[in-house]
Amino acid sequence: MKRKSILLALSGLMFISSSAFATGGTSVGSMLAPSVSVKNQWYNKAFPVTAGTPSTGKVGMVYYTWTYSYYPAGMQVYLCYNSGNTCMDVSNARSGNVDFTPYNIAPNQPISLYARVNGTGKMLTANGQSSQVIVNYTFNQ
Repeated sequence: MKRKSILLALSGLMFISSSAFATGGTSVGSMLAPSVSVKNQWYNKAFPVTAGTPSTGKVGMVYYTWTYSYYPAGMQVYLCYNSGNTCMDVSNARSGNVDFTPYNIAPNQPISLYARVNGTGKMLTANGQSSQVIVNYTFNQ
């Protein structure tokens, strides 16, 4: 009976040690945000992806900052994946973090900053300035 218990315990350890484990990494991208010069028109620009970022895995928390020369009334700013199909509204926070975990996005996919100004009439150009994302991701080994 003692031998059977030991075998069961060892087989459980083998199962635990042979299962895949998750590991992760970080990709950092910096750029000048796209300048906005015409109201009601989307402007976008992709952050560069760090070389060697894996194609398998999943994006999790994304930390960001975005800046403009000024912030006109009606300004909207989004962080997006998949050509603008998966977006998070970051208009009310020029820096912070958003969680893309539920969307199963591969770490090597670029994240883009989308910006526009709602309204009518003319506007001064809101010049894009230094902006950054830090993308955390996990993948199985």
